[in-house]
Amino acid sequence: MILFSILWIPALYLFVEALQQPRDPEKKGMVLAVIGGSCFAVLYFFIPQFVPEGAFGFLRFLYGFFDVVALPVLLPLIFRYLLQIRYGHQKYIEIHQFVLMWLIPVALVKGIQWNINKDPILLVLVPLLWGALSIGLPWLINKAEEEIGFLSFLSYAGTVLLSLIATAAYWAWFSKLYIAAIPLAIVSMFPSLWYLIKKYIEVTKS
Repeated sequence: MILFSILWIPALYLFVEALQQPRDPEKKGMVLAVIGGSCFAVLYFFIPQFVPEGAFGFLRFLYGFFDVVALPVLLPLIFRYLLQIRYGHQKYIEIHQFVLMWLIPVALVKGIQWNINKDPILLVLVPLLWGALSIGLPWLINKAEEEIGFLSFLSYAGTVLLSLIATAAYWAWFSKLYIAAIPLAIVSMFPSLWYLIKKYIEVTKS
């Protein structure tokens, strides 16, 4: 019931907004993002985890990738690109905006779950990593599409590497390997910071 009370009004608001301008693909994109994120959040709440939460070592890394850090960001990213393939003629909201909108209900639900244990890794570090991946991964993918040849390959490889680095930051922090966790977290946030600073400079100049 708590999930319904948290997610119903935002989803209903966006649905009504989409009806007001039914031909606006950006509004449709917002609705799809929030509804998709809400469905995923509910499923995430009830479906068992891919890897046991009490795992250690490499299994803990897999737990971080699938259940905590990377997969919650990769799913809306994949869904958004499937929309682009299926409805290529329509201009939906920007990819990073779509991913961030999707993550709003997911973050609400996971925040309630994680708040039970008051774990700062889950309550502070993971949202930072989600934000870094939500902006950094689409930026790298766009770079890969703009470039050709080896540079394009490097950008695509960077998307995979960035997901692994962010997961490694979570794993290292959990394992109390702070000497590795802090640099890994900074590296995982670098592409998103670069994008945001560049965008900010462009906006202030215009």
